[in-house]
Amino acid sequence: MIWRFLVYFSVGFISATIINFFITPRPIKNLNMVYTPFPILNGLEIILPKAKRWEDSPCIQFQNLAKTYDDVYQIKFGTKLIIVANSYESIKQLWCSKNIKANNSRPINYSFHKVLSKGIYTIGTTPIGETYRKSRKHISERVLSDKRNNDFNYVIMNNACDEMIDKIINQSIDNNNKNDIDIDIKPNLVSNDMVKEAQYFHLKVALWLTYGFEFNINDLIHQHLGDEIIDVENRITKVRSHVQNPQDYLPYILRLGFNLFSTKNYEFGELYNKRDRYLKMFYQYALNLYADINSGKMLHKLQSQNNSTNAINKIEDLKNTLMYNYFDDAKSKLAIGEITSECLTMVSAGLDNTPLNFKYGLHQMVNYHPEIWDKAFNDLIQYYKNDYQLAYKECSNEMKSEYVKAIVNETLRLFTVLPMSLPRESTAIIAYKDAIIPKGTTLFMNCWAANHDSKKFPDPMEFVPDRWLISIVDNDFTEKMVIDPTMKHFAFGIGCRKCLGNNFAFRELYILFSKMILRFKPTPVTERKYQTIPSDNSLKLNQYPESLAIEPEPFDLILERRSFDADIV
Repeated sequence: MIWRFLVYFSVGFISATIINFFITPRPIKNLNMVYTPFPILNGLEIILPKAKRWEDSPCIQFQNLAKTYDDVYQIKFGTKLIIVANSYESIKQLWCSKNIKANNSRPINYSFHKVLSKGIYTIGTTPIGETYRKSRKHISERVLSDKRNNDFNYVIMNNACDEMIDKIINQSIDNNNKNDIDIDIKPNLVSNDMVKEAQYFHLKVALWLTYGFEFNINDLIHQHLGDEIIDVENRITKVRSHVQNPQDYLPYILRLGFNLFSTKNYEFGELYNKRDRYLKMFYQYALNLYADINSGKMLHKLQSQNNSTNAINKIEDLKNTLMYNYFDDAKSKLAIGEITSECLTMVSAGLDNTPLNFKYGLHQMVNYHPEIWDKAFNDLIQYYKNDYQLAYKECSNEMKSEYVKAIVNETLRLFTVLPMSLPRESTAIIAYKDAIIPKGTTLFMNCWAANHDSKKFPDPMEFVPDRWLISIVDNDFTEKMVIDPTMKHFAFGIGCRKCLGNNFAFRELYILFSKMILRFKPTPVTERKYQTIPSDNSLKLNQYPESLAIEPEPFDLILERRSFDADIV
């Protein structure tokens, strides 16, 4: 029996090896190839079975392979050949420099592009082409430009942040009264996980700027709607992962077999329908709003609720929204699919990035580095006559604090919310050392490895905002610290497909951190009943090691409210 099994196995293995030779691309010369023992599956054992421990996260496995195969290597994933870059300098060379225009597209993946999205993608996941270029240009001009951030967007962010903080305080007061929190009962302490509140913050900002929809974070119906959007987009983030869907790399016949025993296609259909429903609902809302503004109905309604000046100002604000401008611009040649892509980008793109980075940055300062919190507080108030009430009101207007900017950069680097970033596809030949990478090749950026590359970032696992600062002498011969323009991280990607909302997200985080630092201070560990502090390693915190995004286990952060007559720290 054993010899018969060995014969069958040998014949099957040899047959699979022969088939594998014909259905997979030829290796690229002068680039190390990772040995994979299983033909047809090839390197998919990296993501099969899915990771359960943080040490098995795809970014760690790819990083470990670099110890044997060098910083850049090739590996077969099913029927595809993948180039993986695992160091800061190699990513700069492959994603920028002379290769920037060649490394500029996204691969079409079966699960996300053909089943789940059905042709409607975020701008960031859209392959290169006229649709991508038009949508990127339009949304950049209408919503995401620095001018818009400085002239208008910051006002919406400021108001949304104030509402978020007020809600956090009110919730904690209620919890104190119910004795539900894990701290000694003191009226000036707040306890909150922060992620859901920051997600509501982002939705409030994004829905207003996109549709003119006023998301009320205290309204139960709006909360239910927000929770559905958060849940759907979170699940889509998981299923769209290029390191979580082995069926995307299998031959067509094997993919059919995989789908027979998988519920993923049903889940994809469910998510598509839910997303389609709320996108259509917001589109119709914006269309009705446009009609009401132009007919004067909205002005009349607002005047009955506010004074005339406030009503007119509100109308002008609504005319700044993305969809109002789309409906109002007769010359706009954007197709409905293109504007839907822009709207989807605004709603979904920040739901993982901003809230999770915000939570992690607070966690570092509250639980590990309260001295950084205090330093940021003092740096902020110096720009506002050492008056932190004034600072709280005006810190959103301009990003004056270089130290808070450094905190944002260090949070983005150390947390690295998308450890494997998003994949690229080359549209022309790419040269790397002696290797020539052909057009149509998929490239993976190990963003985690690059952002924690000790050659670029000494003590890469430490939270050190000062690494982003350099000393300069100003025009009046005074020394000051500013952000080092040569320092870069890859949390937003890099090159021509870098996240187009990176300045928008940075501004959100700057406002969130600044206002939290000015309104609260870290709680001493002695104030806690249970003193177990979660890890400061974001991968160790991750609930889903196999997923595209790092999503930390839930835990509360405990802060103390500042009294408005408190002394400067």
